[in-house]
This record gives sequence, C-alpha cells and structure tokens, in this order.
Amino acid sequence: MDLKTLLGDAYRENMTLDEINEALEGMNLVDPSTLPKSVSKEVFDKTASELAKVKKQLKELQEKSMTDEEKLQAELEKAVESQRQYAKELAKLRAKEIFVEAGLTESDYSSILDAVVSEDEETTKARAKTIVDLISAQKAAVEKAVKAELLKSTPKPPAGGGGNIGGVFEKEIEAARANGDMVTVAALIRQQAMMEKK
Repeated sequence: MDLKTLLGDAYRENMTLDEINEALEGMNLVDPSTLPKSVSKEVFDKTASELAKVKKQLKELQEKSMTDEEKLQAELEKAVESQRQYAKELAKLRAKEIFVEAGLTESDYSSILDAVVSEDEETTKARAKTIVDLISAQKAAVEKAVKAELLKSTPKPPAGGGGNIGGVFEKEIEAARANGDMVTVAALIRQQAMMEKK
C-alpha cells in the first residue's frame, strides 16, 4: 500500500513529514484483535512482588524444617572447608619459607609454588625441599663448569719461580689454590704474566 492510498482524501502532493504524521494521527492502522494479550505494568509489578515474597517464605520454611542434625552437618561442612583453606595457606607459607631460606627470590619460586603446595603440610615441605635440592645441585654443577673453564683458560706459570716478581705472586697463588679459590689463582697468574712481560 502506498502513502496516497493510505491517506486517502488527506493526501496532497509534496507533503512534509510533519503533515504526514498529522494525517496518520487519527487513523487506526493496526487491528487491536490481532495483537497479543498483555498485562499492565501495575499487575506485573504486583505479581513479581508476590512471587518474591513467596520465595522468601519458602526458604524460611526449608530452614525451619531442617533438623538440628542437618543444621549441625551443614555447619560441620563449612568448618571442614575452612580448615582445608587454612591448611593450604599454611602449607604455602611453609613452602615460601623453605625457598627463602635456600636463598631463592619470589621470582625464582612463584611459578612452581602452586605445584608444590598440598593440603598436607609435610607433603608440601618434602616437595619444597626436593625443588631446593634440585636447584642447589644445578647451581653447583654450573659453578663447577665455570671453574673448569677458568682453569682451562688460565696460563701455566713459567718454570723456575719467575724471578723476584714471580716469587711474590707464587705465595699468593699457592694460598689461593689451598683455599680452592680458582678465580683468584687465575687473576694472580695473569698479573704475574703481565709483569714479567714488562
């Protein structure tokens, strides 16, 4: 249906939107019998309020109908859950303590903390100590490899004590070797070689 047919006698050429709205104002364009039935807002609000009231009463009745034993059981379950939570938090603190005592920083252990923590504190301690032992073994292996590499690259001292200059360094080199301080040994040998070149 076009606008001319819809408006009938009220139609004029070049009508503005306001004029069209004014012409449509009094017309019944939709048959009220075809619309779905609806409820007024007041009736809807009243029904919703009554429903909420009935739900509240039902909940109160359920709580009243619980036996003392059921109430005790519900409280006991809440207490057990709280105990689990606290046990897990305590285990987490114990694991952190072990890691910190081993010289680790939070960034070192934060990614593995949840994997280590158990509800059982002893299990958590054992797991944390295992991780610390692994990290310590890895650090020791790295230190050993670094020392070996330093020894390989350290020049051998010349035979015969190296004169007066070498004699001064020899005592310090021997003392550092006796202490197992290979870094100092390497540094002293380099100093000795440099002084002998001059």
